[in-house]
Amino acid sequence: MTNREDGFLGPVPPFRVDDWLAEPMVNQLSREDVVRRVEPKVMEVLVCMARRPGRTVTKDQFMEEVWAGTIVTDDVLARCISELRKALGDSAQRPEYVETIRKRGYRLIAPVESVEREPVRAFSSGEGAASEEGGAEIIRDDTAKGTAKPVAGLRAAVRRRRLRRRLRVAVLAGVAVLIVGTVAVQQYIVARTQPLATVPVTSYPGEETDPALSPDGRSIAFTWDAGDGINFDLYVQPAVDEAPLQLTRTDADEFSPAWSQDGAQLAFARCSGGGCSIFVVPAFGGRERRIADLRPLHVRDLVWSPDGRTLALSARREPRGAFGLILLPLGTREPLRLTDSPASPPGDLDPAWSPDGQYLAFVRTTVDGRQDVCLVPREGGEVQRLAREQQGVTGLDWTADGRSVVYAANRQGASGLWRVRASGGPPVWVAVGDGGEVYQPSVARNGRGITFAQRRHETNISEIVRAGGRAGTPQRLIESTRWDSHPAVSPDGERIAFVSNRSGNLEIWTADPDGNDLQRRTSFGGPRVSTPRWSPDGTHIVFTARVNGHADLYIVEPGSPPRRFTDHSGDEVAPSWSRDGKFIYFASRRNGDWQIWRQGMDENLEPVGDLVPVTRYGGIAAEETPDGRYLIVVRPERRNLWRIPLDEELAEQRSVAIAPLNPSDWANWTIRQEGIYLVHRRAEEGAADILLVDPDTRVPELVARLDALPEHPSLAVFPGGRRLLVTQVERSDSDIVLVQDFH
Repeated sequence: MTNREDGFLGPVPPFRVDDWLAEPMVNQLSREDVVRRVEPKVMEVLVCMARRPGRTVTKDQFMEEVWAGTIVTDDVLARCISELRKALGDSAQRPEYVETIRKRGYRLIAPVESVEREPVRAFSSGEGAASEEGGAEIIRDDTAKGTAKPVAGLRAAVRRRRLRRRLRVAVLAGVAVLIVGTVAVQQYIVARTQPLATVPVTSYPGEETDPALSPDGRSIAFTWDAGDGINFDLYVQPAVDEAPLQLTRTDADEFSPAWSQDGAQLAFARCSGGGCSIFVVPAFGGRERRIADLRPLHVRDLVWSPDGRTLALSARREPRGAFGLILLPLGTREPLRLTDSPASPPGDLDPAWSPDGQYLAFVRTTVDGRQDVCLVPREGGEVQRLAREQQGVTGLDWTADGRSVVYAANRQGASGLWRVRASGGPPVWVAVGDGGEVYQPSVARNGRGITFAQRRHETNISEIVRAGGRAGTPQRLIESTRWDSHPAVSPDGERIAFVSNRSGNLEIWTADPDGNDLQRRTSFGGPRVSTPRWSPDGTHIVFTARVNGHADLYIVEPGSPPRRFTDHSGDEVAPSWSRDGKFIYFASRRNGDWQIWRQGMDENLEPVGDLVPVTRYGGIAAEETPDGRYLIVVRPERRNLWRIPLDEELAEQRSVAIAPLNPSDWANWTIRQEGIYLVHRRAEEGAADILLVDPDTRVPELVARLDALPEHPSLAVFPGGRRLLVTQVERSDSDIVLVQDFH
């Protein structure tokens, strides 16, 4: 969505049309709990009219602004108007939003307002008369009853003339208000799309990450891998144009520097394979000291409270389970759990203290990748959701005045910063320049700037070929300059399904076994999609998509648009087919906890029969064994793959652990005729082995060793196990930038 009228090509911020919130960046209309997606051109048509509320927009104006450089017929515009009315619940015969001006164009008759201003409403002469002081009394006189005397009639006529003059003045004033209001909205849109200037702080080889801006906004702490990727050390840059100071030199990794309130010290986490400890070091050089040993916890996202008495952090028992928020009061060695994170990884991440120290903002991430920006009181208690995102919240912080939370996210294929009020309301886009993915924003406590990391990375799907029992090195098979992952191979090995944002948004794609003949199978245009899985006959794909905010299952077949298979606010994720193709298994928390459910289908793949719960002790992913006698299950808070009997003759058997698997790798395993292929993490960060386990003997066989494998769904296997697909991060580097005029 672009703003063409002011000459700047940039995203358009949210605005309201009566009681509907329009978010052009995500092609979304929402009202209370109703969320509706529209096509990009439909949203552009709405924006075109919203710039001129109450005025007729001609067909030529639509063509110039929405379809610039493209020759289209009037039917295209009419279809967009029809789709817009349908989304708004409007009627062409009795319009409340969009009125047709015959042979000329259309006009938006509903009030339009920015999300931070009062509505700009078309003036009504009736409203003007009603609001005129004494107007109702002047209009009311005895002449209507036939009892007025001549003098009284003359006085009434004078009053009526005065009233008409006042009405004319009021109408002219109303028109002026409308014009001024319209200009105000347009100026607001222009202001919101003017990008903030960024100043490069670092441009070193490798990755500079975890930026933290000092309270006075002058210095930036960060970590850097020195370009060799071996380990991260802690640095501080006293000023933008000065050389950085290296504060640590160890073989371990240092993470998450956090400034003390006076700017004199930095706390940070030091982690190795055995867990993490917390240290404090003088901000500009000196001797470090350890203040807490948190092993075997794995720690990230450390922040120091404004009163200097407490550290907040995300932690989990490495290498399993979900992250939760923990408070570490200084002077003690007993961490306190603040949040009970969802029973699925990744969990609660990126805590940030409010300036008054009474709240923590954080990111809550669910099993399929949906992320909520949340608040929790310092004393614990009810978690409040401020914003729901589809594609990747990568850090947050508070504004200096404590009224809003600024977070980094990827919306509609555009990475940037968003601001949401702590008191509630829709997120507002904050334009920043220079491109790249935005990560880990940090705001100066005095309000004199914001810093963040800008990352550029490329994720592709590679192939591992096994020959003579040995696995070769990964070779690129499906690649782009964007993000490709979530591979799945059809049962006959003839097609590959995967998720990619190469079109600008996450969609389902397919390819042939050699990575060619690429076909896009969905066109959602914004919602998060994940985990495609093939039907036993290889003709259909079931997957998860968050079209209406919650996760539902969809099924797509060649030549047809996807259709929804489930619709429940409790979320349905991680689907798989039964071996006979008559059922679909999936995980849902519709009853509060993550459990595995099963839904039957008819010959048209429509849901039929009752929805049946399969597990009682938790489940976030499941797949039938080839003989259909057992279900292999991943549990949200317990390590291993578990085998549950489905055959009635085996009903007396208890579930047993059959293979080692971390819950964070809930989708990094698959069943083939020869056994279960799965990912087993090694102590080195990101390193993993691919194992083949016989579910009967439970004996693992090493298939391949990888230096790195993402935790998101990254493993697929061709029939026979000779070829494997893995996701590889081909290129990743990041630099630190500063926005000095942010407030």
